[in-house]
Amino acid sequence: MKYFLVVLLFGLTACQVKPTKVTVQEPVMGENVTAEQLIKGKTVILDARPAFEFNLAHVPGSINVRWEDFSQQNPKSRGLLQNDLFAIARRLSLVGVDPSTPVVVLGKGAQGAGEEGRVAWTLKVLGVKNVYTLVHTSYREMNTNPNREAPQVQNKPYWKPEVAENLDTPLKVFKAEVTQNEKSVIVLDVRSGQEYSLRNLSTEKTVKAPVVNIEWRDFFDDKGLPSKKIERALYEKNIAKDSRILVVSNHGVRSGAVVYALNYLGYKKATNFAGGYEQWK
Repeated sequence: MKYFLVVLLFGLTACQVKPTKVTVQEPVMGENVTAEQLIKGKTVILDARPAFEFNLAHVPGSINVRWEDFSQQNPKSRGLLQNDLFAIARRLSLVGVDPSTPVVVLGKGAQGAGEEGRVAWTLKVLGVKNVYTLVHTSYREMNTNPNREAPQVQNKPYWKPEVAENLDTPLKVFKAEVTQNEKSVIVLDVRSGQEYSLRNLSTEKTVKAPVVNIEWRDFFDDKGLPSKKIERALYEKNIAKDSRILVVSNHGVRSGAVVYALNYLGYKKATNFAGGYEQWK
């Protein structure tokens, strides 16, 4: 497990078969879920916190990852996923993840920057069906069996990503939608109010779509799970479950987390502009 990042950096050569395209389907899950319910079976636990925090304390058997492990290195578009999604899938298979594997992604919740949600979004884009986010401390508190033996990581056979393209929108498509479809789309800016006040897309002359600001933290509860309470705030902003929602942040991390949460809550037309303001400018 401690070699995971090394494995990420030195994955095998990409397969050239075109990934399958699917529409994402989110599993149904009750509001009173416990950690024990999440870790039934062969669940893989990923921890998206910084490495030094992970090394100080972590859930036994969890694997430290960073959202950057799956993203491009271009400083102008850090939020974009790597072009070779097969390489990401192969790396995940080495830590026991395939499309049918239940995965819990731990993070810092409101104290972080949406890293665990971004990792969860990445997994959903690749077609991993059962993905959940939790705050690291909440998981430890919820776990009624803290001495549970850490499961051994077992590699999975290499698998072909079933790409949920509806979760990710490239710059060209994003520009076309926000400049031409004035009433059919909504831009959801999930940065802080301060960031929004300094600069947002509503000030761009070419942008015709309405722009709404709701901070990303409001989409998750104290445990780190998507919160149904956000549905009222969205309704008050005229955002319905069948609305076309283009979610944006600085470089696709917080917006990725929100798209994960929105799809989890039934907003199936929500998509992440992963390039964010960093690529827009």
